[in-house]
Amino acid sequence: MIGELHAVILQGAVTFGTAALSWYLYVAHRKDFILWWAVTWTLYVLRVSAIAAFLVREEPGWLFVHQVLTGLTALALLWAALSYSRSARWRPWYGGLVLFPFAWSYVAIYKLQSFLAAAVPAVLFLSFATLLTSRVFWRQWRNAGSRGAMVLASVLLLWALHHLDYPLLRARGAWNPWGYYVDILFVLATGIGVVILGFEELQRRATEIERITGRMLRQHEEDRRRLSLELHDQSAQVWAAVRMQLGLLREEARTSAPRFDRILSLVDSGMKSIRSVTTDLRPPLLDDLGVTPALRELTANFAGETDLAIAFDATADVPALSPEAGLALYRVLQEALSNVARHAGATVVRVRFFTEDGTVTLTVEDNGRGFSRTAAAVTKSLGLAGMSERIGALGGSVAFESRGGAIVTVRLPVDAS
Repeated sequence: MIGELHAVILQGAVTFGTAALSWYLYVAHRKDFILWWAVTWTLYVLRVSAIAAFLVREEPGWLFVHQVLTGLTALALLWAALSYSRSARWRPWYGGLVLFPFAWSYVAIYKLQSFLAAAVPAVLFLSFATLLTSRVFWRQWRNAGSRGAMVLASVLLLWALHHLDYPLLRARGAWNPWGYYVDILFVLATGIGVVILGFEELQRRATEIERITGRMLRQHEEDRRRLSLELHDQSAQVWAAVRMQLGLLREEARTSAPRFDRILSLVDSGMKSIRSVTTDLRPPLLDDLGVTPALRELTANFAGETDLAIAFDATADVPALSPEAGLALYRVLQEALSNVARHAGATVVRVRFFTEDGTVTLTVEDNGRGFSRTAAAVTKSLGLAGMSERIGALGGSVAFESRGGAIVTVRLPVDAS
């Protein structure tokens, strides 16, 4: 009896840890199936506590509570699996399943006064629910390839078979306390499967966020391209026609030539501004000549518009990049140079573009004051989060360093780019 009680206490402690972990995962992920796993393990802890109380006090009330909790644990386990497979739909006759443990346990313990009459249906019920749960996860593994589902399907199948030895062996004292230790191993293995499911869910969420981010960026660039074409094909041509007409009027009205010269100068300035906007919205060199010439022109134009001395070095081994990768690198360089001009207090900038170890690398290094705060604060305050989002959506990375100035390093795998 003492050895069995110790085994029950150990099983309760292990199950309590698994329940606590499940509640933590639920708070972190807010998924219904994790909630029901947490409820299942909580009921299991109460079930083990009830059998421990029965072993100590030998009162039929604790045996009744244990049998009821056994049935409810089985139902919660099955519902957790159905929630994970997104096939959980409440039906009225499920209410009969919930009431069954209460009704039969009362009849068997208080009316028939038979332990086997109470234990056998409860154990069969638990074993059957565990087997159905294993089947749900088995189908999920076959359909989605989830490793967590595979682990749970295998563990729960074996556990369903192990439940059957309770009325045959453990109830007769032939398998104590080892049967409890085997249950502990199953609890730990099931907990590991649930943790794997949690990590897989987190990975799926991250993948979905990356996919949505990439789609938003593509839509954003498509809007910029459409606006650029609209300005170039319509607004710029209209202003060009206006300039030509003003030129003709100037020839006819020679006495007002200075005023027409002023108007023509304003029109030229407006047309230059439109061309600058269209270039910023969608750099034409990216589509015409590729990423390296576009980056080179960007640095040259930026140097002409500011007091920065910018050197651009590019190796000839940079492979052809996808339109998405080329545009992402262009936008990152655009943002990096803009931040240097606004915040760094630098005079010299060196931009390098090369391929190394199967990775396309772009570095922007200046001789300014560097990053004076943490990388997270710098990213937030300087608006550099967009760099990481663009490059991260393509499987790359962006690093920020402060070493004799600021250094921004962008890496893209050649396969991804």
